[in-house]
Amino acid sequence: MHKKRAQVTVYIILGIIILVLAILLFYFRNTTETGVIMQELVRAQEIPRDVRPITNYVTTNLDDAAKKGLLLIGMQGGYIYEYQGGPVPDCNCSQSKKAIYYNGYWVYYDIHKQISGSSFFYWPNPPYYPWKKFPGYPGGISLPYSFSSTCIFGINNLPPLEGSSQYSIESQLTLYITNYLKNHINLTIFDEQGFKIEEGGINVSVLIGENDVTVFLEHPLSITKKTENIITNVSYFYTNPQIRLRKVYNLIDDTINKDIVDISFDIIDIEILDNYINDITIEKKEDRYKHDDIIIIRDNRSMLYAEPYTFQFSRENRNPALHYINIPSSATTIDISNINLKADDPDEDECFFSYILSIVYVDDKELKDWQDLVGVIITGTIPH
Repeated sequence: MHKKRAQVTVYIILGIIILVLAILLFYFRNTTETGVIMQELVRAQEIPRDVRPITNYVTTNLDDAAKKGLLLIGMQGGYIYEYQGGPVPDCNCSQSKKAIYYNGYWVYYDIHKQISGSSFFYWPNPPYYPWKKFPGYPGGISLPYSFSSTCIFGINNLPPLEGSSQYSIESQLTLYITNYLKNHINLTIFDEQGFKIEEGGINVSVLIGENDVTVFLEHPLSITKKTENIITNVSYFYTNPQIRLRKVYNLIDDTINKDIVDISFDIIDIEILDNYINDITIEKKEDRYKHDDIIIIRDNRSMLYAEPYTFQFSRENRNPALHYINIPSSATTIDISNINLKADDPDEDECFFSYILSIVYVDDKELKDWQDLVGVIITGTIPH
């Protein structure tokens, strides 16, 4: 009698501990303490030895789902498509300028060219692109702010890391893992081992830390061992891939923002890594679709499937910008060989100069910019 009371007391105490941890998890769900609380909530459950193959099976599926979701997020520019179990409408065409097919994945465009004026001085198309008399101050006046901060050389299409948006990386991972578990967990395989299992719903939470990702699963199971009529209740599971997703994301977001505000910024310039932990590398695969590039970031301190964690995204080619050619208003002819032609290209492409009649062109073999020297006849040969 005393032994039974002691057992009941233990279960009551365990129940109280689990309840308190669950309340703390709800209260701290948006703080850094969440990951620790998740793990303690799982550990507080008393799981008999003969039931552990069932809980290990669920945990293994959870771990598989988390790692496969992280792989897709990284290989596809931060997006998981509907056919894969994510929320993003399926994309199967580079011509749509949504993604480039590369090494088995549709890599989303996280940098698009600007298609509309972002301020009173910006011109998205030649001949005044990006503004009149570039690279001087627009209109020849000094502005009280940095006009480079208006993102005139591109649009940042990287999804948010967290938040309620269905396209945030947190939300995408949550949906993908949920769908994966629904499609892969099959507890009837334990029927032949003498268990009867009743399942509750699947509720997934994803916490993206600085150095890891914690995935918490609430999936109530009532496990009955038929021969002994013993019931074990298990509700909580977690996995904790050691992927520095937040650090990698912050580097990518910083890189993209620099690339779209500063036409002279080199996207693979190693200096941008100075503010981040070592062992992160940036690589550029040029002209994967026409003149659009793929940028690849690898974190050698985050290993996934025995390889450094990779996050890659597509970058749309953007027009080179011809430096303004200032000639005397009285000039009727100019020798082009005497003009110091200059241009900047936001994609680090080589620039080529040419002229026809009074128009000087610069191009990257795909897009161009030009200036019409109205009323002026151009002669001579452009220096190489």
